Amino acid sequence: MKVKIKVKHLFALVTVLFASFVLLQVFVMPSVQVALAKKHFEQGAPNGKRELIRAIDAASGDDKWALIRRYMIENGSDLGATRFEVIAGDGTFESGTVTSLPGTPRWTGEEKLKYLNAYVEGGPVDGYMARAAKQLAYEYLLLDRNEDAIRALERMEQKLSSPYVNQKSELKFARAKIYADVDKPEAAERLLNELNDRPNRQDTYLTDKIAKLKTRVAEQRDPTASSVSGTIKKSDGTRMSGIGVYLRSSRDIYHSLIDSEPYQTMTDAEGRFAFKGVAPGSYVIYIGLNFEQLDGWTRPVNRDEEWIDVRRGERLTHDITLQRLIQLRAPVDQQVITGETVQFEWEPVEGAAYYRLNGTFPVENGSVGFQIKDHIEDSAIELPLETLYGVATGYSYKKFGDKELPDPSTLLGFAEPSSRFSWSVEAYDANGKLLTRSNGYRLNEQTMGHLPFFYLKARTLTEADRLLLEGRMDEALSAYKADYARDEQDHHSLRMIVKLFGIHELGQKETFDVASLTYLEKLASVDNSGSALATLIAHYGEVGNWPLVDRYYGMLEEARQGKVESYTQALYGTLLLKQGRVREGEAQLRQAQENDSSNRFIGSYLASVIYLSGDLVKAEALARQYPERSYYDQANPDWSKLVHDLAEESRDANGDAYLSQLRDALRVGFSGDQTRVAEWRAKSEHAAMEAFVLALSMAD
Repeated sequence: MKVKIKVKHLFALVTVLFASFVLLQVFVMPSVQVALAKKHFEQGAPNGKRELIRAIDAASGDDKWALIRRYMIENGSDLGATRFEVIAGDGTFESGTVTSLPGTPRWTGEEKLKYLNAYVEGGPVDGYMARAAKQLAYEYLLLDRNEDAIRALERMEQKLSSPYVNQKSELKFARAKIYADVDKPEAAERLLNELNDRPNRQDTYLTDKIAKLKTRVAEQRDPTASSVSGTIKKSDGTRMSGIGVYLRSSRDIYHSLIDSEPYQTMTDAEGRFAFKGVAPGSYVIYIGLNFEQLDGWTRPVNRDEEWIDVRRGERLTHDITLQRLIQLRAPVDQQVITGETVQFEWEPVEGAAYYRLNGTFPVENGSVGFQIKDHIEDSAIELPLETLYGVATGYSYKKFGDKELPDPSTLLGFAEPSSRFSWSVEAYDANGKLLTRSNGYRLNEQTMGHLPFFYLKARTLTEADRLLLEGRMDEALSAYKADYARDEQDHHSLRMIVKLFGIHELGQKETFDVASLTYLEKLASVDNSGSALATLIAHYGEVGNWPLVDRYYGMLEEARQGKVESYTQALYGTLLLKQGRVREGEAQLRQAQENDSSNRFIGSYLASVIYLSGDLVKAEALARQYPERSYYDQANPDWSKLVHDLAEESRDANGDAYLSQLRDALRVGFSGDQTRVAEWRAKSEHAAMEAFVLALSMAD
């Protein structure tokens, strides 16, 4: 059968097909390509960013601005404190960037400058415009182009119309802050005055920020004001520019970094930073970095190691040097260990006098870390599994039905054969300063090295262990007791009995009774870690059994080879003071004070110095040298003022008689007995002495 098609019909068909092809190429295919580019970018696909860049470059008008808004501005870095991916503090590393697309590729600085500039110049004038300008200013600041940052903010402020009055004020404030950061207080003050004079203020949330910045600027202009400055670099000499630097007070470091904290700046092209007009107080420097800046490096600081005590008129310098991470050698890469020992090995660190070995095991939604062994003099050590089984670990909580109980796997610790463990190491110099560590950010093949994971498969679970893992705590305790009664060499059951005695179902500590003390003392006699000994010292100190306090402290010194941690040593010192053994107590407190940057027991140390020497001038100097930190907004005693007031009061009274009365009063304070303190205060006629003794009696 022949089909005849007229020419005009054929022409119409071709026209329709051509139109369809054009429609497909012009409208449908680009939409599909954009959708795929967005999907691949959000999934973190290898070519996802390249596809999205092509889509942005090919788009125009609202489509182009929508892509830049969604994938750059909405997840970009403003001029706030959380603009960096990592905030490194005093032994802490926290994520600083909040994003709705955490798995997406990162934009380079060059890419951000290109597209943010395009948006600022040609995008729609809306709420995103001010945000784009602040992000553009931030990119300029990273490049140490401060004037370009200020100009970007100023141009946008002029461009925005009156409906965006709040955003205009934010841009002006951002300029003022940059001027303050680069030590141009006059320019900053001028902008802040303009903000205070603005009519019909609606942005009341800025009021507090403006007031704080005005105070800081006024302090900057004070020629007698204090300052803190320094340089941030890597140990290979590389100066680190564009690093966030935050001088945080002792009252702020126990919450996340927030924009309203007054002392925030960035390093310049030479890695330098400076804070002028710093109010007297205790501070810690935190730094903000992006992942690639920290990849393979660490800031080697432990908690409470880098306090800066600023006094009026001081000019302090505090440099920060990042160090390379230590590479681990064994056990690594999921190694399964079935023998009776574990050989830990890592690369040696130049200048290291000793190393500290740490462990970690997983829990729901995180992990629990703990110390395995301290003061290791070589870059390798072989440990019996019994040593690992006996390591004291913390614990998290887990839901069993309607109850929250301690996670059984954390109670078992290294004795749980199904857990995957990890480990890390820290290197210290002869003065106990942390040099570097193995644990940190490793993001590529060159810095990754071996993975620090391993399994311990030498033991199998007992019936008591299985009951514990099911959350049947009482039944598990009975089973462990029965196992230990059958074999007193069963150290695992003994350890688990002590752990279960130490908690009840709500995870709160129970008072030690005769039965639990018996098990604890048996564990202390076989546990070379010393953890049980520290618990016994605290318990017998509380009940006043001094011979046992001395006995167990001696055992702890032997177990720790004379290197008792500062808290327990200081606690023992206060217990010696309580007994009237003041000279021995002063010696212990003095040694502990040298290793305790928190200065938690400084009051007891000062009291022992005053009791033995009567030298209030020396005591006041020590109080200034070791200020007790104020945590969680606690109003800790100002010991330098308390001692100063004692000195003033002693000059107004008969000196020798006053010191004699002070020694009697200190003995009351050493006791910690609030009834005795209240009775003594009722008879005392010396206000400064009363204040000091009351603070001493409450020190813990």
